[in-house]
Amino acid sequence: MGDTWTAISAVSAAIGSAVVIVASFFAYSQIKEARLSRHVHLLISFQEKYHTTGARQFRYRLLSGEFGSPEAFDPTRMSTEDFHTFWQLHDQLEMLGILVEKGLLDFDLVLACFHRSPPQVWSAIEPYILDRRTRSSPLEGRNFERLVQRYRRSPILPAEYWDRQSEL
Repeated sequence: MGDTWTAISAVSAAIGSAVVIVASFFAYSQIKEARLSRHVHLLISFQEKYHTTGARQFRYRLLSGEFGSPEAFDPTRMSTEDFHTFWQLHDQLEMLGILVEKGLLDFDLVLACFHRSPPQVWSAIEPYILDRRTRSSPLEGRNFERLVQRYRRSPILPAEYWDRQSEL
């Protein structure tokens, strides 16, 4: 009789272990799905704001040099509305950089959705932001800059991309 209970205990332990293993795989897949869902939700939310007509028009004006060359760019000479739109753009790209830096948003998804704009905006305002680091805050635009550095290191964007980047 003791051998029967030993066998039943062994079978029960094996079944319990199998259930735990299957549940672990299921939980892991649910975690991956939730992470992907969060990334997509963040990107859609960001894209809705980033691609409004006003935001697109402002980026076009900025990148076409309407506010001066990168070396001469000074948002204090802008209208109040343009000044606000500039800082909104900068803050959005800084936030995108933070989300990527902290692993809350996958860089490959960002690259797929915003393949040209962040590096172009950075090129247009870089001297101004670097100057603000000495006058205002040493943290000014750091995450935005790191995001652009990831773009530059990406094997998906060959050197020819950076040569033609200035085209709108």
